[in-house]
Amino acid sequence: MIEDWIVVVCGVVAIVIVLTLLFFKLRESERRSHESTHKLRVYTDLLNAITELNLAGGDPYKMDIAKKNLAMTLNRLNLIGSSGVLRSTSDLLDFLNEHKDKEYDTLRLHNILNTLVIEARRDLNPSHARKVEEAHVRYRFFAPPKNKPGP
Repeated sequence: MIEDWIVVVCGVVAIVIVLTLLFFKLRESERRSHESTHKLRVYTDLLNAITELNLAGGDPYKMDIAKKNLAMTLNRLNLIGSSGVLRSTSDLLDFLNEHKDKEYDTLRLHNILNTLVIEARRDLNPSHARKVEEAHVRYRFFAPPKNKPGP
């Protein structure tokens, strides 16, 4: 009789342990999903801010708005970005500061943006990113040529 109770109690304890482990696994999965969703939003905002900067052209009003948007996005990116994304973003900002109001190498800009997208994809979905990288996909971006300053 006592042995039957011990078996029942051990069975109940085992079920509680399994359910607890499943609960924690589920919570961890939800946390990762939420984190990925937030990262995707910030990474998308970063690419949109870069595009706005490119589209602002010579319009000082649009340029001010684009710079503010980029600054706000960078603040959020600094909190959640992977090391690869942060490095690529730093390279991009160095490039933009280096070529402020000057003609720049569009190919170099596109290479930096490609690296940024690759790093973001690696952070969000490493297995899918690996497949895309193996296909040697090159991402395309719109970056109008900078207007040369007048004499």
